[in-house]
Amino acid sequence: MGIFGGVIGGGIGMMLGGPLGAMLGAAMGSSMSGTATQIPLQTATRSTQELQLIFALALTSLAAKVAKADGKVTKEEIQTFDHFLSTALGLSKEDRAAASKVFNEARDSSTPTSEYTIQIRQLLATQPDRLRDIVTLLCAIAFADGEFHPAEEHIIREISGELGLSENDFQSCKATFRATHGSTTEDAYEVLGVPRTATDAEVKAAHRRLAKDYHPDILRSKGLADDFQEFARQKMTAINEAWETVKNERSL
Repeated sequence: MGIFGGVIGGGIGMMLGGPLGAMLGAAMGSSMSGTATQIPLQTATRSTQELQLIFALALTSLAAKVAKADGKVTKEEIQTFDHFLSTALGLSKEDRAAASKVFNEARDSSTPTSEYTIQIRQLLATQPDRLRDIVTLLCAIAFADGEFHPAEEHIIREISGELGLSENDFQSCKATFRATHGSTTEDAYEVLGVPRTATDAEVKAAHRRLAKDYHPDILRSKGLADDFQEFARQKMTAINEAWETVKNERSL
């Protein structure tokens, strides 16, 4: 049983408080059971289970807000999100059913997107790479229907800023997403998170850091559930391909 079925709907009953906690409680209703655990906003250490729950809720709630960016959420968009969870993230039918409840509640909620991002930024303050992963996944989800609508790009850029990420971070997230849809040399530098004017030493250091950060064991220790390992594999592929592009250009 994966993160959505096991943590959100499987009887652990963690309560976050704030807008995410309210949304989770409304979405799961009576299926929330067990002893509730208050997860504080600021803490030096979090359990892997807590980090997995936060990441899953952040992604799903923000994906619902992005889907609604053009004024409506169609049946096709819901099916597209479910298909994305199945193919890109490898979630089981049970997990996707739990995620769907969270998605629908966030979609229908009048809570502004900014209230979710404020809480997510506080909860993942020590995990900036996970914040960037959320934005990258939002880009991929938005494009899953074959079109990256300007309204979707606009709200994802806003979300990125509200999460405390820079414009350079946002462009890097977009470039990582584009890496699977035909990328350029400029994209390669953005995937690595360095400007084209970076020195050879800076480029090499950026690749080493990213390769380390996206090692499966490191990701698990930082709270990226096994459900998201396929995304991590794709991310690592994009990083290595970007490195090869830059390395060849510079004859390193």
